[in-house]
Amino acid sequence: MGNRGNVTTNSSGKQNDAKIEDLNTQLLEMKLTLEGMEKERDFYFGKLRDIEVLCQDITQEDNPIIQKILAKLYATEDGFAAPDDVEGVPPPEEEEY
Repeated sequence: MGNRGNVTTNSSGKQNDAKIEDLNTQLLEMKLTLEGMEKERDFYFGKLRDIEVLCQDITQEDNPIIQKILAKLYATEDGFAAPDDVEGVPPPEEEEY
């Protein structure tokens, strides 16, 4: 009778080990995905920052295209705080829905 209890415990232990191994594999995959997404985010942030600097360096303040680009760069969505006022950049126009 004692052997029967050990078989059940041993079987559930193997199942738990398999589950732990599966979860560790999932965790590793998620970490790799996150790392890739962070690199992509940083890449595009750098691009946008370069565009922002180029737009700010242009001395034609009346250039409507530059103003539209800057307005898009500084536009926010609900739940996100707007950045502090940046010198030389007009606040974005309010969008109506």
